[in-house]
Amino acid sequence: MERVSLALESYLEAIADIQNEQGAVSPSVLAEKMGCKRSSVTSALQRLAENGLINYHTYRPVTLSQKGKEVIESLDKYHKILANFFENVLGLEEEFSQKEACRLEHQISPKTIERISEYVEFLDKPDAFIKFLKSKK
Repeated sequence: MERVSLALESYLEAIADIQNEQGAVSPSVLAEKMGCKRSSVTSALQRLAENGLINYHTYRPVTLSQKGKEVIESLDKYHKILANFFENVLGLEEEFSQKEACRLEHQISPKTIERISEYVEFLDKPDAFIKFLKSKK
């Protein structure tokens, strides 16, 4: 997954949330959800559009592009893997695990998330993980 800044990923997640609820996103609704000025939203929307993550034209509703949807799917996957690891492997409380996963999903590398996922799978099927590790040598 190609990464953008934490701030832009936060805008992207907010757009996805609003789009799921309302179908399309107006910049004013996005500004309200993000708790920022409309000018900040416009700047973020322009950068997201430059990265091909949203469909954006002045005075028109905003929607996620296919690439933007893929980024959201990856972030959701990262979040689920991290929250599961924190709660079920490390034994942390659910609320803390969710908050921690929300913070870290924006910073963790694909390689690290893959290994965490494989480790959790190993706990269920140790032989499969050992075979995987041997194949990486």
